[in-house]
Amino acid sequence: MPCARISRLVLLPLLAVAYYATTAAAESISGTISSTKVITEDSELVGNVTCTTTTVPCLQFGAPNVTLRLNGFTITGPGNPDDTTMCNATSGPPTADGISNGTSVATSQAGVRIIGPGMVQRFRRHGIFIVGAPGVSTNATVRHVTSHHNCFSGLLTTGMTNSVMEGNVSVRNATNSGAAPCGGNCLISSNNNRVVENVFGGNGSPCATALCAAAPTIGSNNDFGLGLIGTSSSNLIERNTISGNSNGILIQAGASGNTMRQNIVAGNPPSQVSRTYGPIGFDIKDDAATNGARNTFDRNWCVLYSGPAPSPCPNLPGVVGPTVVAVTATPDVLWPANRHLVPVTVDVIVSDDSDPAPVCQISDVTSNEQLTAADWSISGPLTLMLRSDRNGLGAGRTYSITVTCTNDSQLSTNASVIVSVPHDQR
Repeated sequence: MPCARISRLVLLPLLAVAYYATTAAAESISGTISSTKVITEDSELVGNVTCTTTTVPCLQFGAPNVTLRLNGFTITGPGNPDDTTMCNATSGPPTADGISNGTSVATSQAGVRIIGPGMVQRFRRHGIFIVGAPGVSTNATVRHVTSHHNCFSGLLTTGMTNSVMEGNVSVRNATNSGAAPCGGNCLISSNNNRVVENVFGGNGSPCATALCAAAPTIGSNNDFGLGLIGTSSSNLIERNTISGNSNGILIQAGASGNTMRQNIVAGNPPSQVSRTYGPIGFDIKDDAATNGARNTFDRNWCVLYSGPAPSPCPNLPGVVGPTVVAVTATPDVLWPANRHLVPVTVDVIVSDDSDPAPVCQISDVTSNEQLTAADWSISGPLTLMLRSDRNGLGAGRTYSITVTCTNDSQLSTNASVIVSVPHDQR
């Protein structure tokens, strides 16, 4: 059913400017967008989108709890980070972003979801902009989205709370950011969020001026793969791959209480930057003068560090699967051999140096006698049915039950336990 379109003048305070917007309700979106498309109901891309907006967002959520699905398509803006005339002069207004949940605190929409696969690229400011409102849980989700070659950050959040950034790829952003701290994922005074299993690569410029008009220094190199900016706190940064950026993780002095766990943060900056400008970038850079322990670093893989003690790098944690301490089966002897199926429960004691609760499940059943599909079946992660039977001419049947335990790094260990059907009870 065609959707009604209403053109209206929207007055946005603070970061916003006055502009005409088109409201899209439950719409299938594709083609060229020349004024902000405001989404008020769940919507999806049905083709690639080209945006010609230069001072306002391309797509903007206009209601809370709305989902936008990209469906594998690309949203391309009018920016070009390799040309200073085709990017914003600064990371502030105008709000020339690809997708936003609002342009200011007053227009922030909570509970929005941007779901890939799909790509947001070449915007004059940020690829995706999420703004939170004080006292309101932002509760935003950005999942499986690629942000590529945007002038400032691929994904920038300010005041965002209780949100999830998961499985995204942010590459080649912020190459024209100048003095603004930008990069793959920039969290400005954002709290209690989860940034997990993303890839941040090739982001940032080490220079304080656009396109490196002046030689960079350690101080001027304030771009990153992931940045904890302002007073960002209580965020979980976990299992991300951060490589080839001007800095890997940048932590400003006011950021505290964040946990960086099991990230691969290595190869920052790329060797070409170090060769040209010297050692001006690091895998982890903490701008604070003291108290490097105000944030928690747990089993990250990193080499270069700049900041106050204690240094989290170099750190090269072992990459191993869980340790299976014991496996038992109840019952472990089946009798009488009456050919009935008998329920068996497997108990596993497992430990792991990174995951407090590895997941264990039965993965295979074998025997010293030939089995048919009717002789056993798995009924649950650690439960199964075994037939109480054996070859009367043999020494008895033994079932070997294989259990596989997997930790949150997707590393696995196998162990087995025996259940027997004896020839007799002597």
